[in-house]
Amino acid sequence: MSRWRLVVGLLVVIGVPVSTGEASDLDCFRVAQVAVGGRAPARPNAPMVLAQEVRYRTAVEVRLDRVVVPMASDAIYQYPFLLWVGEGAFPPLADEERNHLRTYLQLGGFLLVDNAGEGPAREAFEKSFREEFRRLLPGADLQPIPPTHVIFRSFYRLSSVAGRWRLRPYLEGALLGDRVALVYSHNDLSGAWARDGFGRWEFETVPGGAVQREEAIRLGVNLALYGLLLDYKDEQAHVEGLLNRRRLPAPPPQGP
Repeated sequence: MSRWRLVVGLLVVIGVPVSTGEASDLDCFRVAQVAVGGRAPARPNAPMVLAQEVRYRTAVEVRLDRVVVPMASDAIYQYPFLLWVGEGAFPPLADEERNHLRTYLQLGGFLLVDNAGEGPAREAFEKSFREEFRRLLPGADLQPIPPTHVIFRSFYRLSSVAGRWRLRPYLEGALLGDRVALVYSHNDLSGAWARDGFGRWEFETVPGGAVQREEAIRLGVNLALYGLLLDYKDEQAHVEGLLNRRRLPAPPPQGP
C-alpha cells in the first residue's frame, strides 16, 4: 500500500498527527465507515463483511476490526477507503467535516457513498447528497462510470451493477485528475453485504437472489482494490500477483 504511505507522509508535512502504531497498520486494509453529523452509521455490520470478503478472495492483508470515524476527525486521513452509508435526508456538513473530506479526496483517498434508503428515504438522501456534493467539490461532476472503466476489472471482470436492489444499472463517479475519487451507488450495496449477529444475511437481494448478492460482493471487492491500487496499468505486476493467488486469468495487456 505504498501509495497510501506517500499520503501519510504528506499528512505529516502538513501537520496531521499520525502515530507510529497507526502508520504500521497501513499495511492492512480496513473498511472505515464514516459517521456524519454525530449520527450512528447505517448498516454497521456491512463493512466487516466486505473486509472479510476482501481477505478471503484476494491477497490483500486485512484487519477485521470495526472502524467508525467521524467525518470531522483527522482520523479519516489514516484510511485509504471510506464508506458512507446514507438512508435519508441529512443536514449540510459542518465546515470542518466538509474541509476534512475535501482534503482527504484531494490527497488521494477514496470514498464510496452508498444510498441505502427505501422509497422516500432514498430520494431524500439523493437530494441531500447531490446538494452537498456541489459544495464539497465545486466544478466537479458526478457522471455514470462507463462499463469499460478499470473499476469493473480491478479484480473480477464485471458486466453489471447490483446491490440489494437493481435500481440503476450504473455507478456514478467524480474525477479528481485522472482517478475516480468518489463513487456513488444507488443500489444499497451495503444492504447486500450486511449479516446479522448470527451470520445470516439481513436482507434479501431483489430480484436476483443469491446470484445478485454475489455480484454485489464482487463489486465491493473491485471497489476496494481500485481504492487501494487505482489504475492497474500502473500496478500491473501487483494485480497479476493477486490474480495468480486466486488462480484467475490475468487481464490482457492494455493499450497505450
